[in-house]
Amino acid sequence: MKKIIILSLTAIISSLFFNSCQKTPEATSGVIVNPVENMYSRADDQADVVSQALLGTTVKILKTEKGANREVWHQIETPDTYQGWINGRALRLYGQGEKPYASEGQVIEITSLLAYLYSGPDVTKQKPLLFAPISSVLVLEKFEGRWGEVVLPDKRKAFIQMGDGQVKQAPFQRPRLSPEQMVELAKKFLGLPYFWGGTSPLGLDCSGYVQLIYRLSGLEILRDADIQFTSSGLLEVPKGQERTGDLVFFGRKSISHVGMMISQREFIHATTNQKPMVQISNLYDEYWQGIYQGCRRPKD
Repeated sequence: MKKIIILSLTAIISSLFFNSCQKTPEATSGVIVNPVENMYSRADDQADVVSQALLGTTVKILKTEKGANREVWHQIETPDTYQGWINGRALRLYGQGEKPYASEGQVIEITSLLAYLYSGPDVTKQKPLLFAPISSVLVLEKFEGRWGEVVLPDKRKAFIQMGDGQVKQAPFQRPRLSPEQMVELAKKFLGLPYFWGGTSPLGLDCSGYVQLIYRLSGLEILRDADIQFTSSGLLEVPKGQERTGDLVFFGRKSISHVGMMISQREFIHATTNQKPMVQISNLYDEYWQGIYQGCRRPKD
């Protein structure tokens, strides 16, 4: 992934999860209403995908313009400070004085890779209304037994199976997972396809994958591999001292790929090498050693 923006670590941390705070949003913010929305390099769905924004995410609106087909497009910034363009239909603008979606009260955090949402509490009587990807947080109005009723970002109501998530009180912080728990989590994504710019189970790129694993493990890092290497506040690890949970970085001239160690020798990553999918590789294979650039570790 190419570098979009670098901010100081202090500024980045202060801006992370502004969608979970209780400040009243400005008119220049809104919430993503689609399960997974591509973010493009310009206001055109034929442009390159730079990242994705997920259902329920509050985003800043930096600029608005008409695209080639006269549709409204917004340049947005996600909570991790990443910028890109989305179609206006993917966003509900906040009204004056409206608090960010899912920023207070009872919510459900999606823990299944994908959670289907229905118009009624039954999986057999109708097709799903939509789905919510892992890490999405939805407003939970009530629940009893197997089913819960949620209010979606576009204000529709839907039903979710409670086994697809965890009930929490917003705002919340995810607990820090142990390295062993991080490995168990990371392996849930094995075999999912590689997708440039992807941040969801529909498809992931290398930096989007490790960012998602770290986020779900209670660790916030930035979006691109080169920025993760230099500007996410991670500790430098000498070669040969890599351990489970560390990030390992690769590239021929500059950082262009990242994965996460799952043992002293193996790492898991989203890659196009050999097979375009999330897979496990050996760090000490000749190919990876030939482009190995370094290792970084979260602070204790």
